[in-house]
Amino acid sequence: MKKKIIILLFAAVFFRACIAICGIAFRCSRTQVHTAINKALREAERLHYEDRLNTFQTDNRLYVDPALKAYLLAPVSNRKIKSYTLQTLEKKTTYVFQDSLPEATARKLLNEYLLDDILPADAEQINQLFQAQLAQRHISGMAGVFYIHTQTRTQTRAGILPTASAYRTPVYQLDLTHNLQLQGWADYDLLTLLRYVPVAYYGTFFLVLFAGGVLLYLRYKKRQKKPAKGLYIDLTHQVLLIDGIQCAISRLDLQILHQLWKKNGECVDRKDIQATCWPQDAQADEKLEAHIQIIRKILQDFPDYRIVTVKGRGYYLKCMSTADSIPRPDSN
Repeated sequence: MKKKIIILLFAAVFFRACIAICGIAFRCSRTQVHTAINKALREAERLHYEDRLNTFQTDNRLYVDPALKAYLLAPVSNRKIKSYTLQTLEKKTTYVFQDSLPEATARKLLNEYLLDDILPADAEQINQLFQAQLAQRHISGMAGVFYIHTQTRTQTRAGILPTASAYRTPVYQLDLTHNLQLQGWADYDLLTLLRYVPVAYYGTFFLVLFAGGVLLYLRYKKRQKKPAKGLYIDLTHQVLLIDGIQCAISRLDLQILHQLWKKNGECVDRKDIQATCWPQDAQADEKLEAHIQIIRKILQDFPDYRIVTVKGRGYYLKCMSTADSIPRPDSN
């Protein structure tokens, strides 16, 4: 019984360890996938912005207020700024940032605001770039974007409607006024999660599996290891080995032999055997005699082992060989 409890406890700890490792690994993987999706959307939006800005610079058919064009094409320094002042022929507007921003970031917010009237963003093109960025990051599954213009109260969707299980990126503000917003979503598959599991977790998981396999193998080998000399009784698996030879024996006969064997040559009272095997049977005495005879027939080919009758008391097992002290398996 103790061995069974130990095995069950080991199995429970082993499976809990495997489940815990898998849970931690997938949580870490999910975080990395979400970060990669966010970066893919920002990169797609940046590429679309640069494409529109390049079109503005090269397309002579576009007429723009010279003052606005100067803002769009002005050089950018490495300094940080707290505000941006936009001077046009009509008015002068100052935009104050919550925190100081690199001038390149602030300029992009300004340009997005200006380009919205000249070359507005195309949600479909952003979605195509987003899909390409996801593929580069080995993120597979369905995905799409929402382009939101709060001033005109419009929302443009590119791609199919997101599923309930899809991950949604934060809503990114694209311009100075926060009127232009972009959000992406991706319903990635299990293969993506597996790709983003850190290698260390795979190593730990396989190490635990290997350790469990080694322990199971050692236990199997221990169970398969049979003594070459002596008496071996396993009640749990109903095995009787005499000098390495397996003998056919009924469960009840094996139980009686085991009672005699574990006494190491001491006499076992008939009533003790009867109480164990036939506690409420009036014919227990006759049955015991019959089973003792059956056991003696099994032992007759092994002269080193004999059942001796002690008149008026019971029986004992006489072992002539010194190898009879082979450790017994726990039979409870």
